Amino acid sequence: MSLNTAIEKAEQKIEYLCSDEDTMRIYYEIERSLHERDNMISSAEKRGKLEVAKNLLDILGNEIIAIKTGLDIKEIRD
Repeated sequence: MSLNTAIEKAEQKIEYLCSDEDTMRIYYEIERSLHERDNMISSAEKRGKLEVAKNLLDILGNEIIAIKTGLDIKEIRD
């Protein structure tokens, strides 16, 4: 099977799947779920960085904490 034939078959399959409402609903639900998961991970990472920053405030300056955690100075001050 040539590459062009494989690409054509893949395009046909995509067109077929896109025309099926149930498949598209499942696709969008999966996308939404993945987006929510990414947001939860990002939020947890941010909370972790804020906790590290809080623990370092009495040892290091705001600028160094900002550099090492990637947080903004304002976030560290708050």
